[in-house]
Amino acid sequence: MSSLDPRWLERLQVVGKAQARYLWVLLVTMIFYAALQQRARAGFGETSLKVPIVDLEVSGTVVLGFGPALISFLVLVILGTMRAYTRAREQLGLGRADWSGEELDTSPNAMDFAFYTTRATPKVVATVLHFPYTAFLLAGVVEAAWIAKRLVDACAPARWMFVVAGAALWLPAAWLVGRLVYRRVRDVPTLWRTR
Repeated sequence: MSSLDPRWLERLQVVGKAQARYLWVLLVTMIFYAALQQRARAGFGETSLKVPIVDLEVSGTVVLGFGPALISFLVLVILGTMRAYTRAREQLGLGRADWSGEELDTSPNAMDFAFYTTRATPKVVATVLHFPYTAFLLAGVVEAAWIAKRLVDACAPARWMFVVAGAALWLPAAWLVGRLVYRRVRDVPTLWRTR
């Protein structure tokens, strides 16, 4: 591995760090919007949020309205880091299923460690652990759609503006997550053969 292109190696490591940050940002954002939905359950127009330090009150409806667009954007960002990481691996001569190169990831994220497998991991476990990224991103897309549905159902003010803005980001995010689900499911027989 001494002949690795240092530019692509640096790119791989930078993308890994960025992905770790965006995964946490998406998780915190999803938790925030889930909590905000619980608070707004009684009615979208009645909820206000107080911003600490600056002592500013913000409409919960407006904040919630931006939820589908923000969550979908973060899903797209993470999918972009996944594509960029794959591209860097390819440029370094490492395939998708190539276990060599693990040592090049100097910034593994929490999901990498939580669902870590090796060639010695039993096939059933490795197959199940092939899906956490997919499930996490799918949860983000589903939450964004759920928020948009609640906005429409509640006849929230300016709901169509929020729904259209959210849909502009949600549709490509949902499409790419759907493709990721398809590829992961398609990889299952390969996982069983290569282990």
